[in-house]
Amino acid sequence: MNDQHRITAPVPHHGAGSDHYKLTSAALWIGLIAGTVLNLGLQAVGLWVLAIPFGAIAAFSGIALVVRAIVTGKRR
Repeated sequence: MNDQHRITAPVPHHGAGSDHYKLTSAALWIGLIAGTVLNLGLQAVGLWVLAIPFGAIAAFSGIALVVRAIVTGKRR
């Protein structure tokens, strides 16, 4: 029996060749790397209050990359 209330629309798959996918991937990787480097650098200098936002950027970017990999089904 079919469930009429179930949403079965496929998740739109943006191919690896699309410009939007490449731009978003680049921005997330830059956010992860730059956020991590700035967070570690500011903590090493002792400015941990200024390091918090960069740590948040790095954490958000890392989580977004993991979620994106799971959603698009890319297994490397």
